[in-house]
Amino acid sequence: LRKFAFGNFRDFVIEITKDPAMLVYLSGNSNVVGKPNENYARELMELFTIGVGNYNEEDVKAAARVLTGWRSVNFRNITIATIGNEFRSTQHDTADKTFSDFYQKNVIKGRVGATAGDDELKDLVTMILAQPESARFIVRKFYRFFIQADISAQVEKDFIEPLAAIF
Repeated sequence: LRKFAFGNFRDFVIEITKDPAMLVYLSGNSNVVGKPNENYARELMELFTIGVGNYNEEDVKAAARVLTGWRSVNFRNITIATIGNEFRSTQHDTADKTFSDFYQKNVIKGRVGATAGDDELKDLVTMILAQPESARFIVRKFYRFFIQADISAQVEKDFIEPLAAIF
């Protein structure tokens, strides 16, 4: 959080997706080819980037498939000080992933090899953040946290929209 909080939001989302704590707590460790775990994919869209009503179940399933193959390393190992992550290409779904009309039927090309996880993750985050609702969603979160919980139509028009355009 400290390293990426004041930088590029896309980079922040990519890095937090691979963070060992996120992989453990939102079931990324058990997200493997043939048995995708939808937990983090759903939270990525619902809580972190675009909000409810801007994706469907097929999008969650496709995103979960994009995210297969990642796991934390040494998260609960008290004898090793280095906690990290790794991408296991043999546990990654290499098929193409097709998204709904919410994402203009975008297809994330399935990839193979050591960089497949990073490449597909970057495509997924770029696709989500390219949706205009993503910027509005994030700006609303800032507004609610720092200013006021209620957002009127006037605040949406005069504050949220202009800041979302900048964000």
